[in-house]
Amino acid sequence: MNKKWLLPIVLTIGVFVALVGYGDFGDTIDEISKLPASYLFFALGLASANYIFRFIRWAFYLRVLKIEAPAKVSALVFLSGLAMSITPGKAGELIKCYLLQSRTGVPVARSAPVVVMERLTDVISVIILGLTGFALLPIPIIVVLAVTLVVSVAGLKFVVSRRATQLASWPILSRWSGLIRDSQQGFRELAAPKVMVAGVVVGAAAWFAEGLALWVILKGIGSDVDLFRALPIYAAATLVGAVTALPGGLVGTEGSMLALLQQSGVARAGASAGTVLVRLVTLWFAVVVGLVALLALRRIPAIDTEISQVSEAG
Repeated sequence: MNKKWLLPIVLTIGVFVALVGYGDFGDTIDEISKLPASYLFFALGLASANYIFRFIRWAFYLRVLKIEAPAKVSALVFLSGLAMSITPGKAGELIKCYLLQSRTGVPVARSAPVVVMERLTDVISVIILGLTGFALLPIPIIVVLAVTLVVSVAGLKFVVSRRATQLASWPILSRWSGLIRDSQQGFRELAAPKVMVAGVVVGAAAWFAEGLALWVILKGIGSDVDLFRALPIYAAATLVGAVTALPGGLVGTEGSMLALLQQSGVARAGASAGTVLVRLVTLWFAVVVGLVALLALRRIPAIDTEISQVSEAG
């Protein structure tokens, strides 16, 4: 087994054992077993809707940057990125740039802005979703949401500014200076107001679907929570997990979701069971889908990117 998967696997096992144990092993397992198969498949369908919305945004961004790729390749490259959901902050999704380059010859510098803007619009979308339940969230969570939003917007403004180009000349970043300069035009095009609004709206629809999956799961196990309470709980927990910088948001997501569910009146065993189930349906289902897509993509032969880039330049 590749050592890079060891930490996520160990963390996942530790977190899931802790969750089940926190709710009392017997009680939590009983709660999990209450979930009807129809509710489980509905939740998986909602998670799949998240991927469909995000693929639509991926394809839209590629079109804005005039990056052409066969539909099958584009879809498999996007889905392959889901396997990287277990990486800190989903930074591993940059692998999509290299997969796209190997199958279409598109330089990494051209597609990198797409992946970065996907993450940025995801953050903004999740924050908006979280703030729908502004009055229901604890002050520390609201502060985290507000600070993250400010940092995200400030980061975007910096990336499209001239200072970003100047920063590329620093010795410590000189290795990536060409990539930074070549990518900046792409960032500017994707940061255009109409493009940004479209990206955030589609992102909000995507993350609404997964927030709805939490509500469905809780309803299925009998721990009913109002939809407009479940949505901000899912969004806040997702964001807390992201800022912890641990693989897949592990520990931070589960811990905050557990606390917020109990604060909303869900019993300990129900909160533990709901958290375990929603993480299986969202995080680990995404990883499985991504790994299947990676295997499928391997059947599509790679091209000689050097020859492609030379002919493109000519």
